[in-house]
Amino acid sequence: MNIDLITPKNSSFESSGKDLQEITKRFLGNQKLLKLLKYSTADALRKPDLTNQEIQKMMNKNIRVAPKLPYESDQESVIIVSFDNFMTNGNNPEFRDNIILIDVFCPIETWIMDDYMLRPYKIMHEIDGMLNKTKLTGIGVVNFLSSNALILSEELAGFTMSYVVVNNV
Repeated sequence: MNIDLITPKNSSFESSGKDLQEITKRFLGNQKLLKLLKYSTADALRKPDLTNQEIQKMMNKNIRVAPKLPYESDQESVIIVSFDNFMTNGNNPEFRDNIILIDVFCPIETWIMDDYMLRPYKIMHEIDGMLNKTKLTGIGVVNFLSSNALILSEELAGFTMSYVVVNNV
């Protein structure tokens, strides 16, 4: 019996990488979101737009796809995107449904903005506007599922946003 270990099998895990690229592309194209992440001041949204060079530096610093969060004394806000809870699609076993998790972390001293809104909620508003009820690279639609508080320390806290992707065929 010969087993073919070279020919790719039908699986949609590779599409998660493409979805990560699409999500980060959307995030990096949103100046409001970038300002909320980069500028720790209450008037962050009135700051000048970030340059292309500044935006490139934000990838893997403020926008992360690996679950690592170093803390520095001058910490800026950070979002971490990950995929979890992969499950076989009941209608089409070649597709995987999954949960997209987006962790939003902000230094607590930067939470209050100049309009008395809280920075994490503004960040979540921008993210939700870019993802909820949209498609990424697959056939499924991204739908908001829930959001939960996430307190890491006395200095850093935020929320985990959960989105479900169900590939309806």
